[in-house]
Amino acid sequence: MMKKNEVVALGLAFIILTMSLPAMARSYSSSKNNNSAAYGPEGKRFGAGLYLGEPTGITLKGYLTEKLAIDGIAAWSFKDKGFTIIGDVTYDFLDIPIDSNVVTLPFYAGAGAKLEFNAGPNDKTVAGIRVPVGVAVQWVEYPVEVFAEIAPGIEVAPSTEFDLMGGIGVRYYF
Repeated sequence: MMKKNEVVALGLAFIILTMSLPAMARSYSSSKNNNSAAYGPEGKRFGAGLYLGEPTGITLKGYLTEKLAIDGIAAWSFKDKGFTIIGDVTYDFLDIPIDSNVVTLPFYAGAGAKLEFNAGPNDKTVAGIRVPVGVAVQWVEYPVEVFAEIAPGIEVAPSTEFDLMGGIGVRYYF
């Protein structure tokens, strides 16, 4: 079982890592080529917002390229009654065609991992892998994204079992 100080340290490390995503995205983009391509809602690359579902908490996302992004969730699981940290790499496979100049609808999928602390009646630490699949609504002229996703997965420690997470969320990009 993890001690409270270890959970706080991991939470702070998660926040620091995700807050460094904009710099990582700029660095990756400039090292790959010297153009200033804009991507993400309204050309912004880093977003923060709320995630409502299983678990419920805050979400951060940073675009590394036009279609590749890293996202994270720091949240509370009401099902397992534990603090959850999730990290995913996602890829926008296609923009669902719609007749609109106002929004785009990227369909994305990815892979990631989760750690859940003090979960369940035995206060166990749970580790798992997940495959998020979702669709987002990104406004062309506003730095806002609304999304819905489902993430089937497998808990691999302390025991192996099926896991299903998902939710809806909103992010503001800056």
